[in-house]
Formats: sequence, structure tokens, C-alpha cells
Amino acid sequence: MANNRVCVGGIDIDNKLSVRLLDDNGCHESADICLFNIWEIWDVEYVIHNQRSLPHSEDIRITRKKKSSVLKNEMSMLDFLNKMRFPVSQGDIHTTFEGKLKSTNSGTFYISEDSVPSNSTCFWICDRDIIRKDSFGKIRYRYSDGTRQWGFAFVGLEEDPIPIILQGTLIRLSLAHWWLHDGNKKCFLQLSGWY
Repeated sequence: MANNRVCVGGIDIDNKLSVRLLDDNGCHESADICLFNIWEIWDVEYVIHNQRSLPHSEDIRITRKKKSSVLKNEMSMLDFLNKMRFPVSQGDIHTTFEGKLKSTNSGTFYISEDSVPSNSTCFWICDRDIIRKDSFGKIRYRYSDGTRQWGFAFVGLEEDPIPIILQGTLIRLSLAHWWLHDGNKKCFLQLSGWY
């Protein structure tokens, strides 16, 4: 969340696309009046909002919206994605984002301008427990392969994020906007939520 705005992700069921929902003006939804909630299904009309460079290809401006229904309680998000044949990464975290993740010396995942994936969001079934380890007043999580640890920020809306995300959990990952770090433009990995 930034400037009282929230980044709302969704799935275009008809086209099997990951989308980032912007209002008609191309802005993130206001946290105070955001109508969208996890598990809801909405009928929306939208236009592509392609003002950002890759990997941020998911932005859409909603021109009309109407809540349609809610996913049934007995259907998990993974069941829903599998039913839609929506891609879900499995295995080591390095397989996400077309295998283009790199890491800083301090262990933070990012992608660089010389190796850009086609999307800035993905679903992943984690192959290891992900441990919460806050630092510098921010909620962060750690991923370890047994020999090395990497960290990433949590940017979801859960009021009290859990201490451990168990192996086998479906996770939504995202890449932050481009910014200059050590003289190079990078998009850093973020943990958006889990199901």
C-alpha cells in the first residue's frame, strides 16, 4: 500500500490472464473505498493500460464493474486455478518469472533490464517453508534452500501475517516497479499473499 492506494490483483477468467486492477483514471484503488475482496468474481469491462514497461504488463483500467458471485467455500484457489488451466509455478523459487530471478549479495531477489520476464505477477506453490523475519520495521519473509537464504518484502493486506507459510502453500508473488539500485534498474520480488 502506498499513499492510501492498494494494488489489487485479479484473474481475467475468459482470457486466462493475470491482471492488476486500476480505476478508470489509471490509478490504484483507494484503500478507503476499494470494493474488491479475495474470492469474489466480478463482471468487468476494461481497457489495457500499457503505460508501464515490461514486466508490468498486467495493468488494466476498469470502465465498468459489477459483482457477480463468490467462489464456493469448498473450492480452494489452487482448485480454481487448475480448473481454469491457469499457470502455477512449482518447485524451487528460481523457476518463477521464467527463471529470470537474480539476487543481490545480501540475498534479495530481483530481475534486471537484461533479463525481463513477460509478467510481473505469478502464482507459485512453495517448495519449502517460508519464515517471517521482519527487518527495519517492515514485514519480510525468508526463503532458504538449506545452504543460502533470500528475503523479500510482504505487500499484502493481512492484518497479522502468519509466522510460517508452510511448504506446499499457494503463493502470489509480484515484482515491484523499476527503481535504480547500485547504478542499475531492478524490480525486486515481493510476496503479495497466500491461499
